[in-house]
Amino acid sequence: MPLYVMLANLTGRGRRMGHDNPNLLSDAAAAVETAAGKVLTQYAVLGRYDFVIITEAADNQSAVRLSLELGLAAGLNIETLPALHIGVLSDEEHISVLRDAAVAMNLPAGPDESAETDDWRIPDDPD
Repeated sequence: MPLYVMLANLTGRGRRMGHDNPNLLSDAAAAVETAAGKVLTQYAVLGRYDFVIITEAADNQSAVRLSLELGLAAGLNIETLPALHIGVLSDEEHISVLRDAAVAMNLPAGPDESAETDDWRIPDDPD
């Protein structure tokens, strides 16, 4: 099944729930597990987010449902990102991703035509 990364922050309600139940996240993860999706692992982190949650779901719709149910069950605001292991991409897909990123950043969509190599590095700033 596809993987999803959920970046989560406790809401005020979630903080109160966590104070009353130290196992809140584990309990919520178990409660929302279905055949279409489940929580694989959870991490408490420092910084912008309180938790990083790795999940798997059958499809994007199932991931959205899992995210909403987990957010309600544990009092979390969740940002859900689909994740694709880099090794899954073929060489052609890697090139396509690089070209799309270059276009989005207004960079040449391929190697510098004057270069003698197929180097995909971002060109130096001329200034």
